[in-house]
Amino acid sequence: MWVFSFKDECNVSLENPILMSPDDIYEVQVCCSTNHYGYFPVTMVFEFKRENDRCSFHIGRFLSAVSNSKLAEDLAPTSPYIPYQRKFKTPIERIEDEGFPPESSLDYELEREIPLKDFYPPLHMRSEIRRGLFANQARTTEDRDLLSSPLSFQNYNKKFHMLIYFEEIQMDFDIRRYDQINQKMELDSRNKRLLVLHVPGVAESRPSVLRGDHLFVTLSDDRGKPKIISYKGYVHRVELEKVKLGFSQNLLRIFLKGLLFDVSFTFNRLPLKIQHRAVDLANERKLSEILFPVSSHGKTIVDSQHLSLYDKILEGNPEQYNAVRHIVSGISRPAPYLIFGPPGTGKTVTLVEAIKQVVKCISNCHVLACAPSNSAADLLCERIMKHVDHREIYRIIASSRDFQTVPEYIKPCCNWDKNKSSYVFPSKYELKNHKVIITTLVTAGRLVSANFPKGHFSHVFIDEAGHAVEPECVTAIAGILDVVDEKGNVHGGQLVLAGDPKQLGPILRSPVAIEHGLGVSLLERLMTQNELYKKVNDLYNPTFVTKLLRNYRSHPNILKIPNELFYDDELQVAADEIVSHSYCNWEKLPRKGFPIIFHGVLGKDEREGNSPSFFNVTEIEVLMMYLESLFQTQGKKGLSRISPKDIGIISPYRKQVEKIRQAIKIKLSGVSDVKELKVGSVEEFQGQERKVILISTVRSSQDYVKFDEDFSLGFLKNPKRFNVTITRAKALIILVGNPVILGKDANWSRFLKYCLENEGYTGFPFEDVFDDDSFADDFSTLDINDPPAGEETGESFIQQQAEPGWGREH
Repeated sequence: MWVFSFKDECNVSLENPILMSPDDIYEVQVCCSTNHYGYFPVTMVFEFKRENDRCSFHIGRFLSAVSNSKLAEDLAPTSPYIPYQRKFKTPIERIEDEGFPPESSLDYELEREIPLKDFYPPLHMRSEIRRGLFANQARTTEDRDLLSSPLSFQNYNKKFHMLIYFEEIQMDFDIRRYDQINQKMELDSRNKRLLVLHVPGVAESRPSVLRGDHLFVTLSDDRGKPKIISYKGYVHRVELEKVKLGFSQNLLRIFLKGLLFDVSFTFNRLPLKIQHRAVDLANERKLSEILFPVSSHGKTIVDSQHLSLYDKILEGNPEQYNAVRHIVSGISRPAPYLIFGPPGTGKTVTLVEAIKQVVKCISNCHVLACAPSNSAADLLCERIMKHVDHREIYRIIASSRDFQTVPEYIKPCCNWDKNKSSYVFPSKYELKNHKVIITTLVTAGRLVSANFPKGHFSHVFIDEAGHAVEPECVTAIAGILDVVDEKGNVHGGQLVLAGDPKQLGPILRSPVAIEHGLGVSLLERLMTQNELYKKVNDLYNPTFVTKLLRNYRSHPNILKIPNELFYDDELQVAADEIVSHSYCNWEKLPRKGFPIIFHGVLGKDEREGNSPSFFNVTEIEVLMMYLESLFQTQGKKGLSRISPKDIGIISPYRKQVEKIRQAIKIKLSGVSDVKELKVGSVEEFQGQERKVILISTVRSSQDYVKFDEDFSLGFLKNPKRFNVTITRAKALIILVGNPVILGKDANWSRFLKYCLENEGYTGFPFEDVFDDDSFADDFSTLDINDPPAGEETGESFIQQQAEPGWGREH
């Protein structure tokens, strides 16, 4: 509760006015009392009336009181917010000076029979997007028709080419955020041919800088000149935030200690080029029956009625068992088989068991198993290795990955040569000897280049398929998998996709590309637009899709709302109660037995420096209070001990993530292994789980809600982000946010009402927003924030607010 009181010498009121002459000063003391942290606004209205006038007039003033701790002062804005400006203008003429690339010790025998073109965006498209034209109207009638028409096999490659171009052009804008001016470099102490540059944020791929990548530097003194030399520097090594670069002798000859440079970063175009080629190959190889399936040919490869599974637990789960059985039979071909795996239902376990059974039951099979990220591909490899001969498994890793980050348990199956201390890429003749090849989707493009014989790969499995844009998924299909061919490929290939279309899709930057469908994964498109994968009489057709139903992760109270909103209330609780119920008696719960806390706060959206991303100090104060309590009460009163790695903190804004990390360093430096406590965006937590999840929603101003909605930012008006956020927790959710703002969103409103009904709400007193919106309406009219400024920098709003990492995993 908070209360404002007013004190003045004459106790002025409507009944007791005072007379004021010009230039008079009358002092009114305003006091605020509260027992909550927060930002508390009040509107004061003064009524004036001239002596001879009948009518009065009013002057309003907006005041606010702030209740905070020393921590809030430490986290306060470091400087006023000033919108970002590009650091330097592109010169009229830039002369590129080639750099010194790192020596390659790669043993690369894998053939390159299918070429990979550059696929640069057309110049007219780049210039028109810069002027904002493509967002509203395309250059030609043909382009307009292509953008507005639904995706079909007839326009497949053309439409995706255009959307990928949009994304690349936006990436060109966004990468400029990391450009630096007036930077010093130094000679590498070990290799005088290299210069060392300090790059803050490189450890988190902001920007991504890997061995073999390149950047450009120009002399700061040349800035603004119409013609300058741009020196290309190749990355030889990255050590924490130090990047060792190879430049030409032309730069080394003029290099002096203290010389200032302007630095311009780039991104690796390989993933984009591979996607372009993939959609062209899909067209050339006539993959319409896979990408736009209409039926099954009704042919099975083997009898799968009585499988003996390696993982016996799956035999007790009818959905998982039947999914494996249908995949092994190949009954869906040429249509893909989909494993619809809601949170915590074991989709990866199911996918892996299907791979093992294919290897066991189909003697002439050759499997390609893929995932969008290295961590997901590593997990596939680890689990397949448990029951498949290691000699039959080959995990191909891109040469840009630091071998030290490869998990020890999969190294025996990797393309690493100990004697040469480098990655190797064997010929396709050697690779054909392996039953299972595991790669990321991008690295699968190398196998496409090798041009394996038609029908060699009998199966392609893609895990986390909902995380990849469709052209990225097609990278592992076009040029790898073939449809039924009675002459050369009697059985035809089997594609299996596993994922959840109700969770977040791929991270994209271009609003134009998102608007026209690039953000819809192949998995989601099939589930939502293809008749084979839709429910009929409330049931999916098991020939083509299985929805997993048993949730092995979360406490029933945590699962309830996502289950109701997104999964037709079909999910069944199957979590280990020793874990899922471990915080049901925690002393901080508003109601014992209900392991969800909704802590309402009135904070303030703030920004600092030239970062447009928002943060909310009040919410961080409350988060830290709960974190300290979690570590203080562990092991007491029947509670299990908790490690920092069992806790996750989710917030949608990059600056809030940074401020929370700063607060943890200040308040929890004495907690052992506190660095393992992960703080990140929703996207960074997708596919992960923690025993305890804390959530900071940040938003406290109605002014910015429409801003978030328009650009799919934050938690509001984004059902998928809400779903992923709530379903990460096993045993406890602590949400800190403004209930007035969250109550305006349908999903958060349902969650808030659920917490109120179950006495899980705490924090500032909050009358039921569902019965009386007057307080919310009044609150939203208060002028407590500057309205969002339209910043014409060319940057995407996802870059400005969330700043996703630039690491495209190869």
